[in-house]
Amino acid sequence: MKLKLLATVTASLTLFGLAAPVKAQNPDHVRQLLETKECEGCDLRNADLFKASLYRANLRGADLSGANLYEANLLEADLRGANLANANLVNAEMYGADLDGANLRNADLSNAFLGRANLTSADLRGAKLFKANLGEAYLQQANLSNADLRRSLLFRVNLNRANLSGADMSFADVRDSNLQNAILSNTRLPRAQLTGTNIDAANNVRQGDLERANFRGTNLGPGVCVITNYPYCVLNVE
Repeated sequence: MKLKLLATVTASLTLFGLAAPVKAQNPDHVRQLLETKECEGCDLRNADLFKASLYRANLRGADLSGANLYEANLLEADLRGANLANANLVNAEMYGADLDGANLRNADLSNAFLGRANLTSADLRGAKLFKANLGEAYLQQANLSNADLRRSLLFRVNLNRANLSGADMSFADVRDSNLQNAILSNTRLPRAQLTGTNIDAANNVRQGDLERANFRGTNLGPGVCVITNYPYCVLNVE
């Protein structure tokens, strides 16, 4: 009878999300990280690093998938090749962090500060970057397909050859950014600020939602204005 009651309570807690949090796979690695800030290649899956101070921490190649890094200080941290898939990075401070080749698939980076971060070739598919600050960040060849970039700051960002297909960039500030050869197929850009950008590949925006976007001073590829038919476009006929 007691076992049956315990099973019922456990099932109810799980149903309502009140069950005990999943612990890190290797607590010794968590302790090592917090004490030394050196944890290259560590197993930190599901680790609770809530508001952790990880300034300039070495987390190269570490597995942080599912980790709770809410409001964590990751300023100038080395996260090259790290696995941050499904991690909670809401409000995280990541200015100047090196995330070259990192896996951030489906990670929540809402309101995160990623100014001048290196996200070259990073996997950000399905990532949530709502209101994230990516000013002057490096996103060359990054995969941002289906990412949530609504109201994000992408001022002077290098998005050369980045994949933004299916991404939602509504109200995003993309002024003076490098979008050369970026993939913008089915990208949503309503009310986005694109002043001073260089969208020079017309085929990449033909299916995009560009409602009321501001293109003033933008260098557009041939035929873009004919297709979108919105004001402030610059028709570049070759």
